[in-house]
Amino acid sequence: MSDKKDLSLLNCTISGLLAMVLSVPFHEFTHFLTDIIYGHEVYVFCANAVSNSDDFDFMALTPFHRAMAAGGSASIINVMIAIILFFIIIKVNMGPVMRMFMIQYYAMHMCLGFGYFMVNGIFGAFGDWGNVFGLFPDSTVMIMRIVLGTLGSAGILFTMFSLNYFSYYFIKDTTDKKERFHVGLGLHLLPFIATSVFSVIVDMNSYLMKAGYFDNNIFFSIAVRFIFIPLFWAFLYTWTLVKPPKEGRFKYELTKKPEYILWIITIILLLIDLFVLAPGIVINNPPANVQL
Repeated sequence: MSDKKDLSLLNCTISGLLAMVLSVPFHEFTHFLTDIIYGHEVYVFCANAVSNSDDFDFMALTPFHRAMAAGGSASIINVMIAIILFFIIIKVNMGPVMRMFMIQYYAMHMCLGFGYFMVNGIFGAFGDWGNVFGLFPDSTVMIMRIVLGTLGSAGILFTMFSLNYFSYYFIKDTTDKKERFHVGLGLHLLPFIATSVFSVIVDMNSYLMKAGYFDNNIFFSIAVRFIFIPLFWAFLYTWTLVKPPKEGRFKYELTKKPEYILWIITIILLLIDLFVLAPGIVINNPPANVQL
């Protein structure tokens, strides 16, 4: 009998953290590149925001470019990447570790894309498209919110069911509720919890919070995790809420052995995110009347 420990849950959690740390800063980097393209001066780039000048003339742009420049570009890019990842996952042969990571990376981009569509469309809210709404007439904003809310809600639902579908790549006996629980826990729920906790820690130590945004309120940071709720529901769908498929899609078990390269890369990137990106990188010195 082998006495080797089953490290599959740890591997899944760390992979989920890697997916998060490669997608959330990428979302902000898209905002940064958008500012550069449109000539909008950037003061600070950090893990969860881009600080830029207040004197940019958005109204000089066409409606499409105005929406992109004001914050709409990043979520659209996230959706486009997620669509590409979806077809890679279902069409390309890959090992268990890579497929596990790709599924979680797909989930992060779907949530960052369709999650912002849904939240901004339904609630108006803050950030990204919330910034865009202030640059258009109320009648146009209403149409934009209906479209974004509809697309976002549909996309979030699709994310939940597609993640449930992908779970069965790792489930050998689809009738075994215990096995479904184990895979759902590792592939979806533990990464959701771990990334939420880490993201709140980053937020509370970030330039954004220290600059006084949102009154340093931890509940705002916790509320933002709502856009990643498909991971929680994917766990429940896989475990018990959705009837398992009659024909299995099993390819391989979740990897049980230590994945040291995965662990090392993830730890390094998490440390960079927390201690370098979160405090912010000064790109341009602001005028004297602007405080970083």
